Amino acid sequence: MSIALHGIGLGGGIAIGQAYILDKSIDDAIQHTLEESEINAEVSRFEEALRNTRKELEQIRGTIPIGAPAELGAFLSLNIMMLGDSQIAQAPIEILKRESCNAEWAIKLQAEFLSSQFDEMEDAYLKERKNDVIQVLERIFKNLEGNKFDWQSQGREEHGILVTRDLSPADLVQFKESNFAGFVNDLGSLTSHTAIIGRNLDIPSVVGVAEARQLVRDDEIIIVDGIQGVVIINPDNLVLNEYRKRKKEWQESRQKLKAIRKEETLTKDGTKVEILANIEIDSDVEEVKYNNAAGIGLFRSEFLFLQRENNLASEDEQFEAYSRVVREMKKKPVTIRTADLGADKNPIWNSTHGESENPALGLTGIRLLLAEQGFFRTQLRAILRASFYGKIQVLFPMISSAWELKQAITQLEHAKNELREEGIPFDEGIAVGAMIEIPSAAIAIKSILNLVDFVSIGTNDLIQYLLAIDRNDESVGYLYDPLHPAVISTIGHVISNTNKAGKMISICGEMAGNPKLTRLLLGMGLRKFSMYSANILSIKKIILSTDINEITPIVNKILRTENREKIYELIDKLNEDVDTF
Repeated sequence: MSIALHGIGLGGGIAIGQAYILDKSIDDAIQHTLEESEINAEVSRFEEALRNTRKELEQIRGTIPIGAPAELGAFLSLNIMMLGDSQIAQAPIEILKRESCNAEWAIKLQAEFLSSQFDEMEDAYLKERKNDVIQVLERIFKNLEGNKFDWQSQGREEHGILVTRDLSPADLVQFKESNFAGFVNDLGSLTSHTAIIGRNLDIPSVVGVAEARQLVRDDEIIIVDGIQGVVIINPDNLVLNEYRKRKKEWQESRQKLKAIRKEETLTKDGTKVEILANIEIDSDVEEVKYNNAAGIGLFRSEFLFLQRENNLASEDEQFEAYSRVVREMKKKPVTIRTADLGADKNPIWNSTHGESENPALGLTGIRLLLAEQGFFRTQLRAILRASFYGKIQVLFPMISSAWELKQAITQLEHAKNELREEGIPFDEGIAVGAMIEIPSAAIAIKSILNLVDFVSIGTNDLIQYLLAIDRNDESVGYLYDPLHPAVISTIGHVISNTNKAGKMISICGEMAGNPKLTRLLLGMGLRKFSMYSANILSIKKIILSTDINEITPIVNKILRTENREKIYELIDKLNEDVDTF
């Protein structure tokens, strides 16, 4: 009997093959009571597993393949650093001695303790880091058990699908070198490190498929659809043949996309469109250049500050990172968003303002920057200094009003004055923009436009605030709908007014990289899209195949429609001749 399971697709296309169940984990630890005379030997066994884990991670870090995501090295360094933390290196020994138990059981108890500590945290970003800690404990557990997975020999035939509890980013390095065609994880979320690295490695994969290991049997044929986030166990011939066809189409489509890399981005009627890239760290630029993006539409600078324990990135460190990107991009524009911290991206050092009952509506984005003016001014100085070496635009996050925007611009002017007095050169004409991601800013867009050179719509947060949905809360995830009439109407309002004002506008949220929405946004008047590099060629292909005159009547109908089902029908009609993989 066929069973379909749903999870979070990390992309990478479709894989079909025999399941290989990797089921040994901390959860399977069995308790053994030790004699007093056995304790010291058990402590030594744990310490040896710790040393072996460190050696193993250092070896993986030394063999990261060319083309792997840049943050992978940093993540492995973080894992190695965790091995020295007393919660991982010492606490299990104390449990072992106190409980007179085996090391595996001690690790299990410590993993349960740390999980409960993380679960009590209000901050969504820190909660997500639970997985990182547990993955390190899992690796020690495997070394204790001596059941290290041999990726080369156990990868067996080239179409194997690995089904596991939770592959760590370190595992993904070895996975990439194995013969497995795809993987399925019991655990995982959109913002886990495994998901971020997995998306970049372009492997057919689905995570967050609860109880996959219990429902899939070894050697059973399964389909992993990383595009739709679906896993089909034991498919019948009809489904199997359909997915084989889809897999072939996906592979051919990806191959063809390479041919349009250098083409100018023009619609069929000759309208010029710009596709820009979103980046998180400076080394992401290589992929941006390969995909021939017109520039960087969103440099999420906050990633320079996350994962740092007690200190901030200095002005010089920031200047080096920004100027590297600008130099690499030569004369193409680079839009640097000032640190969008708070809510789900709270750095470890930011504890001075206390906890918020409702962090997404609290001291976050520009509000936190204006409350921490020293920090804000340091970043603005670094951005301005880097602007001397190329075309930089500065973008302020989470603007809710013209009044708030004026305060941010005042801080920018203060930073400019400081540099002038110090004789440090910068671009005097640096463009200033505002993120439109709060309903108040979208509704009062005219007052915002009077103060800036450009705006960028952050659709992820705009949808969250418009529909009153916490996007990190799985229980209301089904309500998160980019095609809700209110969302379409609001985005249309912002695009229309910005175009009338003769100012630049782009969209940098997930909607920009969603191929089903490309024509809708084009028909609404958008001419700048900013997205993850991996999506650039798919979106470009749709733009090249679109005649704006032909789609405009359907888009106008969508803008007038308030019935959700009707909107979905019209979107299908809009895309009936395009491949929206």
